[in-house]
Amino acid sequence: MDCNVRFIYFDLGKVLVDFDVDRMCRQMAEVVGTSPEAIHHVLYEGGLQRKYELGLVTTQEFYELFCKELGSWSDPKRLLEAACDIFSLNVPVIPLVTRLAAVRFPIGVLSNTCEAHWDYIYRRFRGVMELFPVGCASFQCHALKPESAIFHYAAELAGCKPQEIFFVDDHPPNVAGAQAMGFQAVRFCGVEALLTELEMRGIAPLL
Repeated sequence: MDCNVRFIYFDLGKVLVDFDVDRMCRQMAEVVGTSPEAIHHVLYEGGLQRKYELGLVTTQEFYELFCKELGSWSDPKRLLEAACDIFSLNVPVIPLVTRLAAVRFPIGVLSNTCEAHWDYIYRRFRGVMELFPVGCASFQCHALKPESAIFHYAAELAGCKPQEIFFVDDHPPNVAGAQAMGFQAVRFCGVEALLTELEMRGIAPLL
């Protein structure tokens, strides 16, 4: 490979898949019998989702803390489905991923996410997610982008120096955090822009 990139990491949310937090709050509210605003408050203002994405609580502990906070105990399977049925593939980017996998270019997923969402996405979109030999999730390494620890962990998983890793993410602070660690990181602005970035690094001709 005549380029200085030896590994490519894709962000998950808003790059490989789209998601809708408002839909999650509405669906969970229907199961619990409360308002979407109350769900959002517990998950985000209350910090429970952050703890879950950091792997500081298990899925069972998340469920128990969530229900205790709301004072309502709901069916865990229904609640989990309501929390997870919010994702759809970003279809335009899939052919690029498929071509990278076909030429055996090392690729992986680097995401701030919780165990339930990670497992759900891998089950629902198995055919796509199996194209990524490496997965680095925040709940596994107990660090969130843009913290340096998660990028250090991701580089170890990739088996590359940070400077040899290309990373695409939709969130500017995460791009800046990756760049500070030495990654060749860019903001995701669509497939055509991403292809241009890869061509600049000598990767596009391989596809």
